[in-house]
Amino acid sequence: MTFSNMEVNTNFSAVSMGGIAPQKPAAPAASNTAASDAFAGSNALASAVKNLPASRPDSVALAKELISDPNYPPASVTRQVSALLAESLVSDLQ
Repeated sequence: MTFSNMEVNTNFSAVSMGGIAPQKPAAPAASNTAASDAFAGSNALASAVKNLPASRPDSVALAKELISDPNYPPASVTRQVSALLAESLVSDLQ
């Protein structure tokens, strides 16, 4: 068995085997403006959420009105909810 010496050409600008010139590395990606825009939008949303009131006055007024109504919730709704709870309890026991 004979081994031939292999020659390594360190001239990277030379044409590679097969006559095809080596490819240049891709240009660096564009700046991260899209990512920074996304983070800016996220920060703006977080800031807006922090500025929301702890409660909404219109919802509080509606809740007070419903609590003062002796017929709320209707008996039919109470029965339906109790039936669902009972079914859930029975299925948990089995």
